[in-house]
Amino acid sequence: MKTEPTAKDSMIISSSLEYREYLYLTIENKDIAERSMPGQFVMIKNWTGYEPLLLRPFDIVSADPLNKTFRLIIKITGKGTKLLKFAKTGDIIKVIGPLGKGLDNFNCKSIGLLLRGVGAAAAVFLAETAKQKGIDVYTFLSASTSERMVCKSDLLPFSTIMETATDDGSEGYRGNAVDLLDKALTKNKIDRVYTCGSKRFARFVKELDRFKRTEGFVFLEGFMACGLGDCHGCTVKKDGEESYFLVCQDGPVFPVSKVVIDG
Repeated sequence: MKTEPTAKDSMIISSSLEYREYLYLTIENKDIAERSMPGQFVMIKNWTGYEPLLLRPFDIVSADPLNKTFRLIIKITGKGTKLLKFAKTGDIIKVIGPLGKGLDNFNCKSIGLLLRGVGAAAAVFLAETAKQKGIDVYTFLSASTSERMVCKSDLLPFSTIMETATDDGSEGYRGNAVDLLDKALTKNKIDRVYTCGSKRFARFVKELDRFKRTEGFVFLEGFMACGLGDCHGCTVKKDGEESYFLVCQDGPVFPVSKVVIDG
C-alpha cells in the first residue's frame, strides 16, 4: 500500500552517534509519524547548497504518532551521511516521505527476519507491527562483530525467538546466520522470511522460497535521485522477464521470487 508523500522541513529531536559509524536520529514530522507503514522510507538532507545535490534515502525504523516523531538509523559511509553525522538536536532538516509501498498484508502466523548489519533497521517496524498483530517473530541477527550488531535492543522486545551470529564469534553463533535459520526451519513452521542487508542472505531466501520451505521477501535498495519514480535510477530486474521494477515505487520490499539478485 502506498501513501502520498509530503516534503517538509522537520526538527531533529535527538541525535546520537554510536561506535563512530551509526547515527541514531529521532525526527519530528506529524505527517510521517501518522501515515508511515513498515517497509517505507524517507529522503533527507541537512546540508545547504548543491554538493552533494541529492537527498539520501533511509528506512523508517519506527514511528510514534502520539509524539509526532519517527526514527532512523544511518550508517556513516559516503559524503551525504558524513554531513548528516553533524546533525544536532534542534536542527531543521529537509524530509520527503513516507515513500515506497508499505507492508499491509499480515495474513500469516509467523515470520522470520534474516538480517545483516544496518540492514536490520529496515525490519524493526515490521517486527513491531507483526508482534502487535499476534504474529510470531523469529529473528536471526548477523554482523561481522558484536559492535556492528545493529538494532538488537530494538528487535528483542518484538521477537518470539532471537538468535545472533557474528563472523568473529564475539557474540552468538560463530559463522553464517543462514545456518541458524536453516536449523529453525527444521523445527518450526515459519510462514514468511524477510531478509535485508546481505545479497548472500537474499540468495539463500530465494532458494528457500523456490523449494517451498517458506515464502521469501527481500528489502532492496537502489541509487535513488528522487524517491518518486521519476529518475529510474533504482531499477531491479524482474526474474524471468525483460523488464524492471523501480525500488522506490514497486518496493522496497519484494517477493524474492519476483526479482533477480545480482552479485
